[in-house]
Amino acid sequence: MAIERLELEVSLRDGRGKSVTRKLRASGQVPAIIYGSGIAPTAITVESLALAKVLRGGANALVDVKGAKGVEGKPVLVKEIQRDPLSRKVVHCDLYAVNLQARIDLEIPLHFVGIPRGVALDGGVLEPLLRTLEVSCMPLAIPESIDVDVSNLGIGDAIHVRDLVIPADVVCKTEMDITVTHVVAPRLEEIAAPVAAVEGAEVVPGAEAAPAADAAKAPKADT
Repeated sequence: MAIERLELEVSLRDGRGKSVTRKLRASGQVPAIIYGSGIAPTAITVESLALAKVLRGGANALVDVKGAKGVEGKPVLVKEIQRDPLSRKVVHCDLYAVNLQARIDLEIPLHFVGIPRGVALDGGVLEPLLRTLEVSCMPLAIPESIDVDVSNLGIGDAIHVRDLVIPADVVCKTEMDITVTHVVAPRLEEIAAPVAAVEGAEVVPGAEAAPAADAAKAPKADT
């Protein structure tokens, strides 16, 4: 299923520098830049709440830009997001304008479906080795994700890229022999043997500790 197409209202940005961007962020705006097919790099701003809605649409959501002369109606992808390291708020983003008539290269997330029988019946562990797939496709045919059915995997079984079901209009660019995921046997935790509390004492398995040398001796009975 292709990703839902979204809209994003933007404004042209006047001025550059840290003081300008600080004021924008304080007013709930995010500085951004739009560039790509058929457009010169253009400084813009977007409302943080509107951008958050777009980001919830997925990593490869196709977005129609609205509201600013020169970029009105341009279809874009969110190319890069910069976040504050402490608050994790978005402080800048790049929007990449795409040509709807030309293929683009991008990474599609993999969606693992089901519970492997090797996990459910034998206590194995599913280990995903690949989280995204490199593909080429038309902008209007970008899949939201690619399903990976793991329900038939037993311990020792694996799924490779060549085993995936990929939409007919999507070309996979990841090597076909790469392992996507596999099920491994459960790992047994080793239990450490007890260590003697007395430094330098030799522990013999099954033997009882000898009495201390300075232990008081019981008085002998008179003969």
